[in-house]
Amino acid sequence: MSTELDYRLLFEESPDILLVLLPDAPRFTMVGATRARLAVTHTTREQIEGRGLFEVFPDDPTDADATGTRNLRSSLERVLATRAPDTMAVQKYDIPGPDGRFVSRYWSPKNIPVLAPSGGILYILHRVEDVTQLVGSSDSAEALLGPARALEREIVTRSRELGAANEALREAAEKLKELDRAKTEFFSNVSHEFRTPLTLMLGPLEDALADGAAPLGPAQKARVTLAHENSLRLLKLVNALLDFSRLQAGRAQARFAPLDLAQYTSELAGMFDSAITRTSLSLQVDCPPLSQPAWVDRNLWEKIVLNLLSNAFKFTHEGHIAVRVGEDARSMILEVADTGVGIPQSELSRVFERFHRVPGAAGRAYEGTGIGLALVRELVGLHGGEVAVSSTVGVGTTFRVQVPKGFAHLPGDSVVEHVEGTPASIEAAAHLTDAKRWQRQTEATEAPGPQREPSSTSARPRVLVVDDNADLREYISSLLAPEYEVSTALDGLKGLGAAQDAPPDIIVSDVMMPGLTGTELVRELRADPRTASIPIILISARAGQEAAVAGLDAGSDDYLVKPFAAPELLARVRTHVQLARKRREWITELEAANRELDAFTHSVAHDLRAPLRGINGMADLLFESKLEQLDPEGRKFLRYIHDSGTRMAQLIEDLLKLSRTTRGELTRQPFDLSGLVHDIIRQLRASNPNRRVEVVVTDGVRTDGDPRLLRAALENLLGNSWKFTGRQPAARIEFGIDEAQRGPVYFIRDNGAGFDMTHADKLFGVFQRLHAASEFEGTGVGLATVQRIIARHGGRIWARSAVNQGATFYFTLSPAPAPPPGLSVPPAAR
Repeated sequence: MSTELDYRLLFEESPDILLVLLPDAPRFTMVGATRARLAVTHTTREQIEGRGLFEVFPDDPTDADATGTRNLRSSLERVLATRAPDTMAVQKYDIPGPDGRFVSRYWSPKNIPVLAPSGGILYILHRVEDVTQLVGSSDSAEALLGPARALEREIVTRSRELGAANEALREAAEKLKELDRAKTEFFSNVSHEFRTPLTLMLGPLEDALADGAAPLGPAQKARVTLAHENSLRLLKLVNALLDFSRLQAGRAQARFAPLDLAQYTSELAGMFDSAITRTSLSLQVDCPPLSQPAWVDRNLWEKIVLNLLSNAFKFTHEGHIAVRVGEDARSMILEVADTGVGIPQSELSRVFERFHRVPGAAGRAYEGTGIGLALVRELVGLHGGEVAVSSTVGVGTTFRVQVPKGFAHLPGDSVVEHVEGTPASIEAAAHLTDAKRWQRQTEATEAPGPQREPSSTSARPRVLVVDDNADLREYISSLLAPEYEVSTALDGLKGLGAAQDAPPDIIVSDVMMPGLTGTELVRELRADPRTASIPIILISARAGQEAAVAGLDAGSDDYLVKPFAAPELLARVRTHVQLARKRREWITELEAANRELDAFTHSVAHDLRAPLRGINGMADLLFESKLEQLDPEGRKFLRYIHDSGTRMAQLIEDLLKLSRTTRGELTRQPFDLSGLVHDIIRQLRASNPNRRVEVVVTDGVRTDGDPRLLRAALENLLGNSWKFTGRQPAARIEFGIDEAQRGPVYFIRDNGAGFDMTHADKLFGVFQRLHAASEFEGTGVGLATVQRIIARHGGRIWARSAVNQGATFYFTLSPAPAPPPGLSVPPAAR
């Protein structure tokens, strides 16, 4: 005996008054209910499932003060907004009684979301208690005290729920703190461990570049320079993570000493002068002498200035960047202002949050950890100061740092009289390297220069490389250039335009790009018939199965995680180019074969029709003039010839119809499906005037599709029902929409011969029959034709039947939920 639990049965038999709703506001479709719910509301499952909550349970129209539906709708909408349970006060919500008249009822409701693993709401569980008797009045004192006691119980219950919720929030907050501590410790450990291998990388690279005794050749020097610059960039990122994790863990070690803040800030700003002067920007440095030294940590102040300058350069394309130092009575003041893209007012309060990046900001690059400004705030705070920001979109941004004068506000054990002056650290070189790289990016955007354009005459496959990182774009291009014709695009929008203008053989694209991400680029390309079939390889630094699945779900053909090996990239590009070429060759051959098959079909059909017309014509003449002159055996042979010729002619017509369903464009248009069914039934009655068939058609059913093809499908389905009900004394055919389904599911039902569901997998195959020809005539082609027509409309068809109990054919004309268990589904629809 099976021990598997029937959860639906358990739910329906629960003594609680429960209702299951879909989160499809404002309808809130009912999809399940306990028997207790049905009993207390005087309804049946058929009356409520699939219908909207407020459609079945409206307010009493005679009660102008009724608020039940409004209050319940507000509670359900709160659940959708917060994804948390919502408990309502006792509600007066009248419902229709068995006689249809509204009866006063009082309920204590609670709405509970049922969440998917992803966090989305699958269902809303609507639970109520019927407290009508508690609230109602009578002549007894006990009844008069009922409402007060009910209210008391309500308050106690809600207080307990509130206490439990507060405890859960406290536990969640503690867990978040622990996770935050663990994350900070992890960043600290990992960042520290990175520094040793980075040092061993930077040292030899710098030695190789400075070695005058054995100078590098141009190609080797370019490669070593690329490795050195990106090692510096990696060091900058590692240092930022390490600094931030130390600050978060309270382990930052600062040494505050007097410093000429104006002179040192001017020196740091001057480092960016060479990068800025090569652009259309100007650098304005206003650092007049101050009245006294500032007590700051020299290295930490360097990080503050460099991060603010880097941020300004990244988001400023024209105008100027200004660095100003000043003072007031209490503070030393640093301002870094720019005429860049600006920050929306809605984002200003979040710019100092760690890992936060302003969405849609048009910077020189999409890169960055999102901790630079958060680090600035922490470092300024370590000095006892404050940092603020003001900005206007399209005008510019100003960051203002204030640190108190003197050292009385600083920890005594961190204050020293003197610190040896040191030159700008290697981190300063890393910031400058980033600035120069972004500047090269801007130059490439404004003047592409010798970028390779796709050649229509080149015999080599054409590759489009899309990446906003100039170094990576050049590196991938250099790997592919010996074997492919390579063109490049600087971001997703330019990549989309390049692919549409001259579709390449394959596209290699980064994921994280400004303007249009790689994932969005894939969706745009797949939506355009000109580019829909181009192979696309996405490259991303986001590792893990979830990121890869997201890329593949968007429509990419492959997903490569950084860092990747050159042979791996080359192998994947080569594989997809070859697959695409084979696919194109196969499609070409298939199209040619289809054309030959069409020609063959029409030719054979024409050649067969002529002799068949002769055979059938002569058979008809013999029937009319010579039948009585033949002996019984001769009559049998003549009937056999006549019937076989008729079936052969019908088979040829059916095969031609099947062939035509796969050719030509669909002509979609809205039309009356019910009207089409009525028309076909009229034709069937005219061809069979002696048949008496009850036909029930749901009127007003409209759809969007090709009327010509759908007529052919319905002629087959209705013709089958007409045929297979031929032996029924009270034949019945019905057409309508199955209301139990979530989407529009049409059906044609009859009470005819039916079929055995164990053989249903043969139902939609060509030349497949579930009844002997001696029982019911047919060619075995009709349902295969129907299935192809429905599939061309993006729909599905399946059936339910039993021998001698009729059959129901269901079909959709757009994607719909999978059919319930036990239904026949053709393989192509599964």
